[in-house]
Amino acid sequence: MIPAPAVHELTSGVPGGDMVVLAHGLEDSWESWRPLARAFDPRWHVVALDLPWRAGNDYRWRRQGSPAQWLAAGLAGLPRPADTVVAHSFGANATLELLAGGEPAARATVLICPLYCPPEQPITWQVFDRARRTFDRHVHDGLRLRVGPRLRKLDAALLDAMFTKAIDRIGPAGFLTVFDQFVNSGGLALTTVDVPTLILAGGADPTLSPAAAATLGRDMPRATLLVHEHYDHFCHVRHADEVAEQAARFVGEANRVTVRP
Repeated sequence: MIPAPAVHELTSGVPGGDMVVLAHGLEDSWESWRPLARAFDPRWHVVALDLPWRAGNDYRWRRQGSPAQWLAAGLAGLPRPADTVVAHSFGANATLELLAGGEPAARATVLICPLYCPPEQPITWQVFDRARRTFDRHVHDGLRLRVGPRLRKLDAALLDAMFTKAIDRIGPAGFLTVFDQFVNSGGLALTTVDVPTLILAGGADPTLSPAAAATLGRDMPRATLLVHEHYDHFCHVRHADEVAEQAARFVGEANRVTVRP
């Protein structure tokens, strides 16, 4: 049996408020959700899952279960069912996998910069090499975000050394974990997903091109796609207020449709 990931409360909300669950990306942390949680509707009870693909993991969690199974274990361990799941990158793919497998996960989902391979996309060495370059870029950008304000005091050589050490530690297992999710996403039964889903993508994010995002949005019957040219892969951190406002508007509309007779 897969152990339930730890849960961290970010905002307590109000009695009867929505339960919003956050699922982070690969080599990231539940703590990266703090800016977005602060910007969310204060009535929401917001919790973040500490998933096994956190920064610094050894990838042995893959032997126990798939990303979707780990996410399902986290959701099952909550005191009550989630009203909304907000997931980023690799966490968004775990959510997609869960939904496509027939698990509702929540009444609504928000997927931020998922990794998606359109079914018609051939998997070539060129695609593989491009994915590897993108992976390195995201590790580099994620490291800079985690360093935060201390970044101003670090010289370029030290930052490069930190990046090289991170890539060496992650190793092939980390990249292949991501690439496997990317490739498998093209075979998910997305047309069966009946959960209202907001997909956020960015013109500055090489992971999900506007064309791939359009295909993903088209194949999910109740998906709403928003592509913003100034969003990069970490838009939920860099543009937390905007993302929170869009999520709140979408969830509010999804709730109104759900209760409509």
